[in-house]
Amino acid sequence: MNNRVKKFTQDGGFLASFGCLGNGRGELDRPSGVTVDPDGDVYICDWSNERVQVFAPDGRFITTLRGDATQLSHWAQMNVSANPDAAKRRREVKNPEIEWRLSLRVAVLFDSDNDRLIVADTQWQRLQIYNKPKDYAIPTRTL
Repeated sequence: MNNRVKKFTQDGGFLASFGCLGNGRGELDRPSGVTVDPDGDVYICDWSNERVQVFAPDGRFITTLRGDATQLSHWAQMNVSANPDAAKRRREVKNPEIEWRLSLRVAVLFDSDNDRLIVADTQWQRLQIYNKPKDYAIPTRTL
């Protein structure tokens, strides 16, 4: 794993590369999900560093998103209370291909309005939702 992101044209032509192994600003350790917002900013799930890093279209570091949300959704509260054996069920999966898919760490995407970043974190069994406007460094909700 080279711990970086490469940018290509639609035809496959190389444009840029950014990131390197580490835990500082702009450094990555096992990037596992990437999405791009309408402005061209690149959001990278940096799962070994437990964060999402945001880069400008030219690869310049912008900010880091990390931290726990302050509240659970009503659905998540009910699921946590009613489903204490969720981890046991995951271990019962026998098909190695399915097990591999379930153990993927993170995925990242924007909602249909492109104003909230959704981070799916399977290791912690949660979705973190960040607002994109000015103060989006603070997660607003965990599902």
